[in-house]
Formats: sequence, C-alpha cells, structure tokens
Amino acid sequence: MSFRTTKQDDAVVIAVEGQLVAGNRQQLRDAVNSEIERGSRAFVIDFAEAGYVDSAGLGALVSLSKKIRESSGSLRLKNLNEDLRTLFELTRLDTLFALDDRDEQAGSTADLRPKSAPQRGDDQRWRRSDPDTRP
Repeated sequence: MSFRTTKQDDAVVIAVEGQLVAGNRQQLRDAVNSEIERGSRAFVIDFAEAGYVDSAGLGALVSLSKKIRESSGSLRLKNLNEDLRTLFELTRLDTLFALDDRDEQAGSTADLRPKSAPQRGDDQRWRRSDPDTRP
C-alpha cells in the first residue's frame, strides 16, 4: 500500500494504490497536511488502483475533507470502482464528496467543491406512510 502524489494543473493528485485502511490512513493525512502547508488548496484523490476502503479509511477521508474546507480548499474523489462507489452511496458520503466517474476528463479541476448534503425532509424515500420506500 502506498500513496503517490503528483501535480496536475492547480490540483494535487494523490493516487491510492491498494487499500485505504486503519494501518495507512495517517500516511494519507500526512501527505495532504504537508501539501496544505505548502499552499495547495485543490486536491484530487485517485482510486484507480485502490480496491478497498475500510471504515477507518472513510473516517480519514471525512476528516481530510473538513481540514481542506477549513483551509478554503476543495476535494474531489475520482476513479471509484463500482464497489467503492456503492460504499460511498450506501454511507451517503456521496453527498459530502464530489465524485468523478472513470470516463470524465482526468485533469478537470473545475467545481471541486463538495456537494451539500440534502436535508432529510427533501428525500422522498423517507415517507412515513410507506416503510418499504426507506433506504
């Protein structure tokens, strides 16, 4: 497991190779923190070579998202495989992070701000009258 950091236009791209788990989450935090200290504000985390993210890895991504926003930065996740995309959807983290599809342009850093989370009342699946419609 390793992380590879490169620059692409005005964004720092961090490629996750292997798994993002409890044992290596601090490496990712360190990589992002050192880039923030150097003045970077736009971040892309690339999961093209990643196969698995555990709950500790998800927690690290959430805390990094907060840290990046506090520094007036932005974060985008890209190249999520089907399993990882499903994980983000099931945990509703797809509402926190800007997710790119594999076929989108690799270098795009436009609109890196994460999506705002929908309010519970805005989600039509949460109707009390029909429990079968709940997620």
